[in-house]
Amino acid sequence: MKWIVLLSSVFLLSATAGCAGGGPGMKEIELTETQQRFRTKTTFKNGVVGVEVRRGDGSTRKLNSVWDLERTWAQYIPPPPMPGSASREWLLVQNHHDGRLYAYAAISWDVEDPADYLAVGWWAHFPLGVSRRNPEEAETGVFIDGPEIDPSNPPQMPVAGEATYAGSVGGVYRYSYGSGWRELDGASQYTEFGAVIELRADFADGTIQGCIGCTEDIRVQPGEYLYPIVTWWSRDPVASPTDYELRLGPTRFKSDGTFENTDVTVTHPERTVTEATGVWAGQFSNVPDPDGNPRGVVGLSDVAFDEADGSSGSFVGIFSALTPAILGPMEGGTP
Repeated sequence: MKWIVLLSSVFLLSATAGCAGGGPGMKEIELTETQQRFRTKTTFKNGVVGVEVRRGDGSTRKLNSVWDLERTWAQYIPPPPMPGSASREWLLVQNHHDGRLYAYAAISWDVEDPADYLAVGWWAHFPLGVSRRNPEEAETGVFIDGPEIDPSNPPQMPVAGEATYAGSVGGVYRYSYGSGWRELDGASQYTEFGAVIELRADFADGTIQGCIGCTEDIRVQPGEYLYPIVTWWSRDPVASPTDYELRLGPTRFKSDGTFENTDVTVTHPERTVTEATGVWAGQFSNVPDPDGNPRGVVGLSDVAFDEADGSSGSFVGIFSALTPAILGPMEGGTP
């Protein structure tokens, strides 16, 4: 099954809670505070996508690709698809008395077994009278869901050895300018970003760590996934995200393959980063690769930083990564 990466401008959400509290036979999962913010459920049957959005006030909204379809399209999303997989994307829109709800879902599935799917996406609720030109006034969320990351069916974690994972991360980059930017002082800009993420799991120690932007530069890619929200945001920030490196410190994972940690570091060769804070969290796949290791890791990162001239920024994104045994050789011979 193909792994997809999608992002949205939202605070911490977890890739481990999409199926929590599901249907018959599903065990109840005790969620952390981070995971509690991630309660979106999805369905995918006979080509019909369903998304159930739980808003902060406790209310729920259900959308599906029969009644609420705005548009659908097929698009090749990195990393490369796995053999036997297919994918498609949907944008759903629903009007209510209290505003308009957008939901985007990108789904990949096993052609022979469509019930084996992975869904990633975002949703945004704009209160009545609020234009999508003002995304800061919308309530937003993201989700990763599917049987491969079902917390009621955790992976069988190895007890020895190591594994590396490579993949994509994408999200929203925000930068607020300080005194060092003269006429831009006090202004803020947003754009969508994409980058390569590399992870290393040490199963003997029970830890995972990684880096975003260490092997390839973080790049600006506005409108790649967040249509139609990002179309109204600044597309070319003066303070480019290029050259930032986000290091995700060693993090212990639980026996169920989930992890969460606040050990994050941000560096830049020309800007002085004075403080970095945030969380990164995720979950190992419950499907093994040919070497017996979990074939993938999905998760999210929410990293904010301050700089010496009063500037500040953040990277909020979702990542997915696979082992070399699944990815196979790529350009240059490296996974």
